[in-house]
Amino acid sequence: MTDPQHVILAQELIARIKAGEFRVGDKLPTELELCESRSLARGTVRQALKHLEDAGLISRRRGAGTTVAAPAPADGYEAFVSTRAEMLAFVQRTRIRDPITNIVAADDHLARRIGVPPDSEWYCVSGVRELLGSPIEPFCWSELYLRADLPYRRMLLTGRFDMANLVRQRISQEVVADTVSAAVSSALGVEKGSAALVVVHRYFSSGDAMDAVAIHTHPAGRYRVATSVGSSGDRL
Repeated sequence: MTDPQHVILAQELIARIKAGEFRVGDKLPTELELCESRSLARGTVRQALKHLEDAGLISRRRGAGTTVAAPAPADGYEAFVSTRAEMLAFVQRTRIRDPITNIVAADDHLARRIGVPPDSEWYCVSGVRELLGSPIEPFCWSELYLRADLPYRRMLLTGRFDMANLVRQRISQEVVADTVSAAVSSALGVEKGSAALVVVHRYFSSGDAMDAVAIHTHPAGRYRVATSVGSSGDRL
């Protein structure tokens, strides 16, 4: 499937900035120049520039044009969430590209990793995760483990599964330091054994049983955690 025109244009501009053709402080071509040189509608060009602006690559001011603000996209995606609304935004704004699905029986290693009984069965969905409609490279490797005794697999196969249903449940979250495995390094194009941060979300039903576990492995440079603290100690 061919990418939308605004994604193709954004990818081209990102590549030219990374290659040094446009340096920090340089002006990009105007919207009109980009429209005319590529026979694109103005709305398409604006969508492409919005991708670059969201990635921290450019700054735009009325009357001052579009200026390169950074030589590469801002580091990663902020997957550490503190509210249910932020969690919902995370699952709605991102997706697993070309997901791999299978049923697994938790061996000792997996059981310890996701915090479940050994030999329990889970439906696993995994793959690289990306922002919807964004030309920015995938920001993590995601693994979603769903209890095999619940109807999640049938819901997935029939297109009726919605992560928002899990988000409505109680959620625990932890962040741990780890290294990138061989499978993840190949999928994300990073060095095996390099540093990574792993975000683990566990979803609990009303009976306090764990229904699902999501593990997001972020290579160094594609992750950040940011919080603000007010003078009273309340998080802003």
